[in-house]
Amino acid sequence: MGVRPYQYLAYKGEIRGVEVLKENEWNSSKTCSACGDDTKSNRKQRGLYVCSSCGLVGNADCNGVENMRQKITPSPHGEDRSNGRVAQPSIHLFDSESGVFAPREQVVL
Repeated sequence: MGVRPYQYLAYKGEIRGVEVLKENEWNSSKTCSACGDDTKSNRKQRGLYVCSSCGLVGNADCNGVENMRQKITPSPHGEDRSNGRVAQPSIHLFDSESGVFAPREQVVL
Protein backbone atom coordinates (compact mmCIF):
# COMPACT_ATOMS: atom_id res chain seq x y z
CA MET A 1 0.00 0.00 0.00
CA GLY A 2 1.38 3.38 -0.96
CA VAL A 3 2.02 6.14 1.56
CA ARG A 4 -0.95 8.30 0.62
CA PRO A 5 -3.64 5.58 0.87
CA TYR A 6 -2.16 4.44 4.19
CA GLN A 7 -2.12 8.00 5.54
CA TYR A 8 -5.72 8.46 4.45
CA LEU A 9 -6.85 5.23 6.14
CA ALA A 10 -4.87 6.08 9.29
CA TYR A 11 -6.46 9.54 9.35
CA LYS A 12 -9.99 8.13 8.94
CA GLY A 13 -9.28 5.44 11.52
CA GLU A 14 -8.05 7.99 14.04
CA ILE A 15 -11.26 9.99 13.66
CA ARG A 16 -13.27 6.86 14.49
CA GLY A 17 -10.95 5.52 17.17
CA VAL A 18 -9.66 2.64 15.05
CA GLU A 19 -5.96 1.78 14.91
CA VAL A 20 -4.74 1.12 11.36
CA LEU A 21 -1.78 -1.25 11.14
CA LYS A 22 0.45 -1.62 8.09
CA GLU A 23 1.56 -5.18 7.32
CA ASN A 24 4.03 -6.28 4.66
CA GLU A 25 2.33 -8.64 2.21
CA TRP A 26 5.59 -10.16 0.90
CA ASN A 27 5.33 -14.00 0.87
CA SER A 28 2.08 -13.91 2.85
CA SER A 29 0.23 -16.14 0.37
CA LYS A 30 2.91 -18.85 0.20
CA THR A 31 2.30 -20.16 3.73
CA CYS A 32 -0.81 -22.18 4.57
CA SER A 33 -3.03 -20.16 6.92
CA ALA A 34 -4.45 -23.37 8.40
CA CYS A 35 -1.36 -25.47 9.18
CA GLY A 36 1.65 -23.20 8.54
CA ASP A 37 3.18 -25.33 5.75
CA ASP A 38 5.36 -23.14 3.52
CA THR A 39 6.03 -25.41 0.55
CA LYS A 40 6.49 -23.19 -2.52
CA SER A 41 4.59 -25.62 -4.76
CA ASN A 42 1.38 -25.04 -2.74
CA ARG A 43 0.73 -22.00 -4.93
CA LYS A 44 -0.45 -23.90 -8.01
CA GLN A 45 -1.22 -21.02 -10.35
CA ARG A 46 -2.21 -17.39 -10.11
CA GLY A 47 -5.00 -17.24 -7.56
CA LEU A 48 -5.06 -20.94 -6.60
CA TYR A 49 -3.61 -22.24 -3.34
CA VAL A 50 -3.62 -25.96 -2.49
CA CYS A 51 -1.81 -27.06 0.66
CA SER A 52 0.01 -30.36 0.17
CA SER A 53 0.15 -30.87 3.94
CA CYS A 54 -3.43 -30.32 5.22
CA GLY A 55 -5.42 -30.20 1.96
CA LEU A 56 -6.65 -26.60 2.26
CA VAL A 57 -7.87 -25.33 -1.12
CA GLY A 58 -8.60 -21.67 -1.65
CA ASN A 59 -7.78 -18.36 -3.21
CA ALA A 60 -4.11 -17.51 -2.70
CA ASP A 61 -4.82 -13.86 -1.90
CA CYS A 62 -7.45 -14.80 0.71
CA ASN A 63 -4.95 -17.22 2.24
CA GLY A 64 -2.38 -14.39 2.37
CA VAL A 65 -4.82 -11.99 3.99
CA GLU A 66 -5.66 -14.59 6.63
CA ASN A 67 -1.93 -15.00 7.34
CA MET A 68 -1.60 -11.23 7.81
CA ARG A 69 -4.68 -11.18 10.06
CA GLN A 70 -3.16 -13.91 12.20
CA LYS A 71 0.04 -11.84 12.62
CA ILE A 72 -1.83 -8.69 13.58
CA THR A 73 -4.63 -10.17 15.70
CA PRO A 74 -3.61 -13.66 16.78
CA SER A 75 -6.25 -15.81 18.41
CA PRO A 76 -5.49 -18.78 20.67
CA HIS A 77 -5.45 -22.03 18.71
CA GLY A 78 -8.84 -23.69 18.61
CA GLU A 79 -10.85 -20.72 19.84
CA ASP A 80 -13.85 -19.45 17.94
CA ARG A 81 -13.05 -16.30 15.92
CA SER A 82 -16.68 -15.62 15.11
CA ASN A 83 -17.89 -12.04 15.27
CA GLY A 84 -21.44 -13.21 15.91
CA ARG A 85 -22.70 -12.51 12.42
CA VAL A 86 -24.03 -15.25 10.21
CA ALA A 87 -23.46 -15.07 6.48
CA GLN A 88 -26.54 -15.68 4.37
CA PRO A 89 -25.30 -15.77 0.80
CA SER A 90 -27.85 -15.77 -1.97
CA ILE A 91 -27.60 -18.62 -4.42
CA HIS A 92 -28.65 -18.30 -8.03
CA LEU A 93 -28.94 -21.36 -10.23
CA PHE A 94 -28.53 -21.21 -13.99
CA ASP A 95 -31.49 -22.59 -15.96
CA SER A 96 -30.00 -23.78 -19.26
CA GLU A 97 -33.43 -23.99 -20.93
CA SER A 98 -34.42 -20.37 -20.28
CA GLY A 99 -30.84 -19.04 -20.20
CA VAL A 100 -31.32 -17.07 -16.99
CA PHE A 101 -30.20 -17.25 -13.39
CA ALA A 102 -32.99 -17.87 -10.89
CA PRO A 103 -32.63 -17.45 -7.12
CA ARG A 104 -32.73 -20.67 -5.15
CA GLU A 105 -35.05 -20.72 -2.15
CA GLN A 106 -33.17 -20.22 1.08
CA VAL A 107 -33.46 -22.51 4.05
CA VAL A 108 -34.30 -20.59 7.23
CA LEU A 109 -33.13 -22.23 10.44
